[in-house]
Amino acid sequence: MYFIWIIAKRELTSNIFTYRLLTGIIVCFLLIASSARVLTKDYENRLRAYSGAKKEHEEKLKEVKVYSQLKVDVDRPPEPLSIICLGMDRQLGSTTTVSYDKVPTDAMVHGGGNPLLSVFSAIDIVVIVQIVLSLFVILIAYDAISGERERGTLALAMSNSVSRYHILIGKYLGGMASILLSLAVGWVGGLAMIRSSPMVEFHAAEWGRIALLFLVSALYLSIFFLLSMLVSAKAKRSATALVWLLFLWVALVLIIPNGAAYLAGQVQPIESKAKIDAERDSIMKEYQQKIRDYGDKHQSLSYIATERNVVSGMYPLASSVLSGSKEAMLWYLDGAKFYVPLRIQYAQRVGNLYQEYYRSLKKQTVLAENLSRLSPAWTYYNASAILAGTDLESYERFIKRAQDYRRELMEYMRGQGAFSSIRWFSRAKLDELPSQVEATRFYNEKLKNLFERFPSLTQAEREEFLKVWRVYDKLASAIREKMTLKSWDDVEPLDLSDMPAFTFQREEALASIQRAMLDLTILILLNALLFWGATAIFVRSEVR
Repeated sequence: MYFIWIIAKRELTSNIFTYRLLTGIIVCFLLIASSARVLTKDYENRLRAYSGAKKEHEEKLKEVKVYSQLKVDVDRPPEPLSIICLGMDRQLGSTTTVSYDKVPTDAMVHGGGNPLLSVFSAIDIVVIVQIVLSLFVILIAYDAISGERERGTLALAMSNSVSRYHILIGKYLGGMASILLSLAVGWVGGLAMIRSSPMVEFHAAEWGRIALLFLVSALYLSIFFLLSMLVSAKAKRSATALVWLLFLWVALVLIIPNGAAYLAGQVQPIESKAKIDAERDSIMKEYQQKIRDYGDKHQSLSYIATERNVVSGMYPLASSVLSGSKEAMLWYLDGAKFYVPLRIQYAQRVGNLYQEYYRSLKKQTVLAENLSRLSPAWTYYNASAILAGTDLESYERFIKRAQDYRRELMEYMRGQGAFSSIRWFSRAKLDELPSQVEATRFYNEKLKNLFERFPSLTQAEREEFLKVWRVYDKLASAIREKMTLKSWDDVEPLDLSDMPAFTFQREEALASIQRAMLDLTILILLNALLFWGATAIFVRSEVR
């Protein structure tokens, strides 16, 4: 242990006097602190957008006057640890609509934002460790063995009673101490920048995840340090070791992750989004045809109602009717009992279509992920994104929760009689509405036949029609006068105080660790294999 300590201390001292440690500290501090500053501002903007959207959506609910208007926009808050590992937190959507006529399968992004900021905000702290610091590790360790061999100091050390294992372990500990010191200084600088924002709140759970992210970063950098030692032990010259290490770095950090995504797309192609959209349009055309068929079969112009929002003036298909005669309201209710269940059915069909599309997309993504695990750089970033709560599955949990909430909302609406009463489209009270029996009889006797033949009527017949219509209009006006509701402004919003609220809980830390366990295991195994490989090569290598 004494010799290991001496060698580690000498390695650390060497890095200090060759300015490698100082360079590492300065580079880490400037890059990580700058990234943290930019991403903190980005997080603040996203948090403001989330708060504004949530408030706007709450205000919209206060304006709902009939159940057909009840559409709940639900929001996903930005993840605080996205400042450290952005992952897919900003790339994927944050708000989706929950309603009877739409199954949530994706989400929209809050607002727009500065496009230049979007470019810079992609360079998070984990990306800096993944790319810049891994390269810095190579520049520190590429001559760890070959450099000593070239200078003759390795032979001198071996002339004493120092085993090669002690030399290797001492060099690893001393070199990693330099790297971790640089990383720690940068990490502290970044956290100081983050904590300077009053909008960023870290609780115990977040601090625990931050500690895990630091440890995972250390594991990742250790892989490149051990790889550098392995190549340095194998190479005769330091320059040769550096060339090989740079080649391996390009392959592991840049080529494999991008090549894996391309290969997954070739091996497991998916249908285009445009084709899925076309299938959706075809499904909705089928729905609209059924609506038209029902409307044609039950159409009428005799029913008296005010301020309607309808598919057609002749169809009993309304999303809102201020008031009307009893007969008109029952006519619209029959239409609602037909089209609402039908709309729910077709919404589910469209939802199933998109869910199947996203499942196939997920299969392709999983294949790309498995291929990308050949790269420690991708494995490190994926583990970090899981621990930070910014990976794809965190977004999928939000969508799944929105789908569960839709079922809760539908049950609530059924319990309120929304789908089986005129409350679906009106707030009028059925027992207080006037009857239009006399007007209906007049319409059937005097106007119905003329309406049906209207395009072929002669000029004299059209003049007769207008005279009769004026009489009918007086009857209808008398009925409208008996209606108590004169304007939608007179209608109070629905009382939704007992409506279930949408809640979205972040994943527990233990669950995140369990999901990241595969990637963490790979990083640990790579460290063990590289250490074993470096040891095996160094033990058999020449000292001169």
